[in-house]
Amino acid sequence: MSTPHPGPEPLHLADTPGYPLARTVAMPETVDYPTGALSIRLGALQVRAEGRPETVAGEDTTYRIPALVLTGRYALDARPDEIRDLDTAGNLRPLSEEARQPTLPAGSRIEAPHEPPDPETLKKWRDRADAHRTKLMQTDNGRKLLIEYGANNESYYGIFDGSSSVSGNLRKTWRKDGVTRRASEHTYGTTDPTMSDGPQPKVNDWKDPERPDVTYNGHAFGQQLAVGTALALEADNIRATDPDKADRYVAAAGAATSFSKAVTESTGNKSDATNPMTQQDIYTTVDRHSGVVPTTSAEEVARYAGLASGTYAVAAEDEPEDWLPLTDDQRSLIQEFGRNVYHDEAREQPQAIDTLHWGDCSARLDDVRVTLDPDRADATVTLPALTLDIDDTSWQGPVGEVARERLRTMRFVQELLRDAVAETVRHAALTGIAGYAPPRDGRS
Repeated sequence: MSTPHPGPEPLHLADTPGYPLARTVAMPETVDYPTGALSIRLGALQVRAEGRPETVAGEDTTYRIPALVLTGRYALDARPDEIRDLDTAGNLRPLSEEARQPTLPAGSRIEAPHEPPDPETLKKWRDRADAHRTKLMQTDNGRKLLIEYGANNESYYGIFDGSSSVSGNLRKTWRKDGVTRRASEHTYGTTDPTMSDGPQPKVNDWKDPERPDVTYNGHAFGQQLAVGTALALEADNIRATDPDKADRYVAAAGAATSFSKAVTESTGNKSDATNPMTQQDIYTTVDRHSGVVPTTSAEEVARYAGLASGTYAVAAEDEPEDWLPLTDDQRSLIQEFGRNVYHDEAREQPQAIDTLHWGDCSARLDDVRVTLDPDRADATVTLPALTLDIDDTSWQGPVGEVARERLRTMRFVQELLRDAVAETVRHAALTGIAGYAPPRDGRS
């Protein structure tokens, strides 16, 4: 009698924080406050592969996992809208009796400590930037450029230096994978105002040596989007308490967007298209510019915040023609930024004090693709959209109605969970866990 082949071991995911769903919801009589804030948290999460990994015809570095099944527990929590000075955290009902550790080591989930460039490198970059400013100030258009885009420097500094989750995620985005540092070093090496008039290197004809899929233009335009998105989100967050600062942030986001439009109109460069230019080409373009700067409306800036928060529903083809076109990848970057902010804000919010409902949750993800990158010893996991099935049979009254509606229309919870599944499977593939690792000779 043959021994049955054991199925893949489940991969365990970390518990989520309480993701906020709604405020000022009428509470049931079982709690002692009339209205409260709802949140949902997920725990005891595990994902299991169904079927063995299979090769994909014609794709040497990609294989497929027939399906992944995600299971777990949820808790629908509440807290008063006005936070009390009471230690009532003990009222929380645990999601599960099992204390599971995530398969993905906690250390790999934490951002690596940021090590800024050494003082000598920072000094040479600043000196080079100052030299470019000095040269630009010698021409009329150069002076106009510096004045036009220097008007919002205080806002740019503020959003980078802030303590909010928006600012924190902007800093993470800026230094992610070290791309900005390498691009900065490349820019330093290909530009110098004292350079001779002979042949010059192309400044923007560059691909990141550690991430060849990242181009100079793609990264530069992507970082501009990150700044614009952060400013727009923060403006929304602070408008009630500091409307003047919010207006300045909207203006700064608009100026950054207008600069991107001007670059594209003047040079043909955009995130997904490169017109290689030398330093002298760039100076010549500035000198010959008409001085007319494209405008960016507050409504266009609001698109950033809407995409990031999941409330923007206008199709790209229906947007005004004078708006900066956004590629699908750029929209995805903005949405990812918004999800990360939402996740961090969920971790920072006051803890819920009551669990109104709890139960099972699950999802099925079919035809999962894993693409290996041998050069970087990395992998990319491509998942279909995740639809979380929640046992909500006991949900009643306003709490049930609001929670169902928010979970139906708000994709953040399911997209963050999908990101966590992808990262956990990626780790399993790279560490050779059976059932998730590449197949050998067509078999797992």
